[in-house]
Amino acid sequence: MKSSIWLLILTAFCSSLTIVCADLDPAVAEQGYRLVADAHALQRKTANLLHHHHLEREIDLCEFEIGLGFDSRYVSEGRDNLSGRSGIIWGKVGGHTHAAGGTLFTELLTIEAWGKAYNETKVSVGYEYEEGSASIGGALTYLDFPTDGENDLEANLNARWEWGATGGFTTDWAWSEKSGGWFGETSAFHEIAVNQNWTLTTMAFLGANKGYVVEEHDGLNYLGLRIETVVALTEHLKCAFYIAAIEPLGRESGESLRNLLWAGGALTFAF
Repeated sequence: MKSSIWLLILTAFCSSLTIVCADLDPAVAEQGYRLVADAHALQRKTANLLHHHHLEREIDLCEFEIGLGFDSRYVSEGRDNLSGRSGIIWGKVGGHTHAAGGTLFTELLTIEAWGKAYNETKVSVGYEYEEGSASIGGALTYLDFPTDGENDLEANLNARWEWGATGGFTTDWAWSEKSGGWFGETSAFHEIAVNQNWTLTTMAFLGANKGYVVEEHDGLNYLGLRIETVVALTEHLKCAFYIAAIEPLGRESGESLRNLLWAGGALTFAF
């Protein structure tokens, strides 16, 4: 088990992706280290690709990110994938470049359970286009489950609309080749800049199933709430902590949906 966790950490820090370091504009450093809060990164799946956040002033073609975090439960599609028997540690490396009128990105994510035998690897590539306060994007994700000897291919579509300077809406939909179904999550969020380096975000979200979670009901599945705080520690390093809860909607007998409360955190180093 210990060797698996160390392998996870080494994978996150020793990816074969090319690392491109970005030089910060001195004017940005003088204004403090505030980073745009990515409170949407863990709402449906760990470290999904809903929106890519950058330093508030961008002057470089490419950026790179390394992240390491934990979740007290592994929650996706409103379900506890490990039935309350374990949380997870995850590591990710990702990079994006501004090209073709938008953002091209790639990401490698590895997940390891600490209380039972479970691991998972995801590799994603995608594109995001942003115009004014709105953005739309898509990604292809290959998922490998070594413990179960299974794999899957997903297609993701997402959109985001910022309403004013502090709030907005997001929607993210995933199609699974294995199940042949869709699952979507739509959220409304509000961000509060406590100070130059500290952001607090609250979010309400709804999840809907259409054949993605097989043998469980279609339609609205849950209502969730989430509170997250993000602190920029340096120009490149930020930390985040969150707490989230889910209330099932339309739960039928024998389904895996149930009331959930969990928390997590992460450190992210961006170049």
